[in-house]
Amino acid sequence: MGCISNKSKSRLETTKPTEKPISNIVTPLYENPPIKHIERKPNKHKNPNTDAIPGKEKSVQEAQTAEILLKEKTPKEYEQISKSLSAHFLFNSLSDENIKAVVDEIKLYILGPKEVVFTQGSPGMNFYIVALGRCEVIVNGKTKKLLSKGEQFGELALLHDSPRTATVVTVEKTMLWVLSREAFRNAIQSINNKKHEENKQFIANIPIFHSFSPAQKDILLSMIVTHDFNDGQKIVSEGDPGDLLYFIKKGTVICTKSGQEIRKLWPGDFFGEQALLYDTTRTATVTAMGKVTLLSLGRDDLTVALGSHLQHIIYRNSQRIAIEKSSVLKVLTKTQVEGIIDTMEIACYKTGQSVLGRGAPKSQKMLIVLKGSLKFGNRTIGLYSCIGDEEIQRNSTENWEDNWIAETDSDIAILVKEDLERVIGGHLGKVASQNEVLSVLRRVQLLRSLPMLKLENLVCALKIYEYNDGQTIFQEGDIGDAFYIVKEGQVEIFKAEVSIRIITRHDFFGERSIIQNENRTATVIARGKAVCWSLSKKDFLSLIDEGIRKQLTKRMELQNDQCQLSDLVVVKLLGRGMFGNVFLTYNTQTKVFYALKTVQRNKISAFDIYDNLVLERKILLQVDHPLIIKLVKTFKDDRRVYFLMEFVQGMDLFDALRELGLLNNESSRFYIACLMLIFEHLHERSIIYRDLKPENVMVDPEGYPKLIDFGTAKILKQRTFTMVGTPHYMAPEIIKGTGYNLSADVWSIGIMLYEFVCGCVPFGEEEEDTFKIYGKILERNLKYPNYMSSTRCKPIIEKMLDTNPAMRGTVESLKDHPWFIGISWDALLGKQLKPPYVPKAENFVSSLQKILKGSKSFAEVIQHYEDEESFNDSGKSLNKIPPSNWDEEF
Repeated sequence: MGCISNKSKSRLETTKPTEKPISNIVTPLYENPPIKHIERKPNKHKNPNTDAIPGKEKSVQEAQTAEILLKEKTPKEYEQISKSLSAHFLFNSLSDENIKAVVDEIKLYILGPKEVVFTQGSPGMNFYIVALGRCEVIVNGKTKKLLSKGEQFGELALLHDSPRTATVVTVEKTMLWVLSREAFRNAIQSINNKKHEENKQFIANIPIFHSFSPAQKDILLSMIVTHDFNDGQKIVSEGDPGDLLYFIKKGTVICTKSGQEIRKLWPGDFFGEQALLYDTTRTATVTAMGKVTLLSLGRDDLTVALGSHLQHIIYRNSQRIAIEKSSVLKVLTKTQVEGIIDTMEIACYKTGQSVLGRGAPKSQKMLIVLKGSLKFGNRTIGLYSCIGDEEIQRNSTENWEDNWIAETDSDIAILVKEDLERVIGGHLGKVASQNEVLSVLRRVQLLRSLPMLKLENLVCALKIYEYNDGQTIFQEGDIGDAFYIVKEGQVEIFKAEVSIRIITRHDFFGERSIIQNENRTATVIARGKAVCWSLSKKDFLSLIDEGIRKQLTKRMELQNDQCQLSDLVVVKLLGRGMFGNVFLTYNTQTKVFYALKTVQRNKISAFDIYDNLVLERKILLQVDHPLIIKLVKTFKDDRRVYFLMEFVQGMDLFDALRELGLLNNESSRFYIACLMLIFEHLHERSIIYRDLKPENVMVDPEGYPKLIDFGTAKILKQRTFTMVGTPHYMAPEIIKGTGYNLSADVWSIGIMLYEFVCGCVPFGEEEEDTFKIYGKILERNLKYPNYMSSTRCKPIIEKMLDTNPAMRGTVESLKDHPWFIGISWDALLGKQLKPPYVPKAENFVSSLQKILKGSKSFAEVIQHYEDEESFNDSGKSLNKIPPSNWDEEF
């Protein structure tokens, strides 16, 4: 494990074989799947083969001589197997339903004496429980242990196909209960998917949760408890304290008041919602009719999870929905929206009570209906409706010609015009227009990474210009001195007097001119009347400091889609991998260094990684962040596919930590805050990384971390079950196989923070046995060494390392944690804060000069390194037909 102390440790890595993640890093790649023990030397560059990589399912079977008995298990056998499973950490957190599903998949194997169950070094496939007889455990030819009835072995195979560490042979006639990895994972996944969907339906059926965000609904899902009741059993009694909301999953219940039946409830119905909202006592007795299964949510749990009173959360969510539905408010920024919600006052009105009187100015107040409905003449305005927003925007001087009346008991959020303008920073119409431009600026690739404050300053510097039909805005060859956004109308782009395209509202052009001293490469002419926002180069440079200007210049260099393989020369090999190599290359045309990953087609076929390469490319094209490695372009030829990447000089964070030792509070906060920005960018795009660790973070020449290696990343549509990552950093839900989501990355960030301040990981630090590491993680016995460098970060560590994924919070919400008070997120994003450590940059000038004088071609150099490898694809790619047009976008 990567301890900061001056000692060698090992890190172990694994992935489940079916997903076949592939690395794309600029630093070296990977070696032997699926478990690697990598010796860590203090103050040495890391072993190049450190990435989580795929294993492949092997065709070799275990216990090949066994007779497999397919029979119904007796109640006694079922009880014995369940008891044996429940004693093991892999199973003891599973529900009874999960245990039953697993036991149903277990088969009985019968072997004679001296028969081999499996051999040392072979890929693990099954988990075994001795039902009768004895087995001998042999390591390197020596007997280490005898296993008898009830004892278990081979459990690591349930997680991945790591090589067996021993040979197991029967001593006498033996019967084994056997569970395969595939059956285990499928059983758990099937049950948990079914349960997850049922719980989602529960949430969807409760009106008070309709306004909840997806993240808030995930929290609710994690809090649901299942209850079983027998016929005649009381579920709640009239007059009892109310603290649970119930949803009927199966069966029927009868509700009585003072002994009289008032109604029956069926599957899909719910009761007790008032208990969550108002802490009231039960107004009726609810009794089970026959067997009943209920789902419940508790008020106390929700208060802990959501951090506030439920009614308050519901109203804030309702205000957000109303603002999003408003045609004039939906363009406000998140900060402005939250400011409005914080400032609005909530008033309660009884049925028939006047909310706004006839004759009141239309632009005086803005109202949002949070509960109930309002009537205005013949119109009825319901939940999530906004009143007065449009009138405030256009500065209406009219008065309401009728009364706004509460049609039912209603709760209304109210904000006067003066407070609205104070919160958003000006007149609603002007601010909405500025935000409209701001949203366009955030789409400009060159400006996308700028801090929000800088973007807002740029908006204020924009000027509006009007052009008549046929008027030239600028001409090919002119000196570039401004950037333009089309506000209204259309403009046409010409190159060498040939029309290239027509661009319309919110399209932009000329952005490179504000950074580079370039002449215009095209002519732009207005088509019809056109109105453009324009930002001059002079104004831009006056608002952007030198550090950000350099950063933008570098980002522009990485947008060179004109680069061709023929423009590159290979300077040196950066790393070898199972699937390809990474080279430092130099563009002889632009004088820029790049990293080039090459992946041989015979290996793509042999390891069946077509989909992985396509996904890797897709993910890398989606991310554009100054703290994430950038993909410049991909290429292909008849021998390889290529990824041209940003070259990140410096050292990986693992080695930087060895230089720094234990980090103090400020240094830890710097790196974790950077990770928060990185993962906020990824999670906004539903990208889960799944292998965060110091080795996958480079420290660049400016001292800022940069995330590399997206070989295990995935775009999440729902929960995923794949066993992937590096054991010490894995979240418990990944190990248990019950399904996980983006919060698994939050756990890894928590592990990193603990490692920063304690010099070691919190779970399994001294363990090199993968299975023991998993056990320590599931135990979650979180302790801190007495030499811990800072204790101020303990609360956020414990939050991120909560075993309940929903309780960890999202990256976005964690940015508001008290530990981050004082962090300027914009300054961090603009690389304006002083980093704890700046590595020395290697000079490649002499190496480059030799290469440029050399006679070997680009292709010859790459082929030379490939020829040094011992890879033999004989038989591996036979009869394998590549998917049709799989590489068409490379």
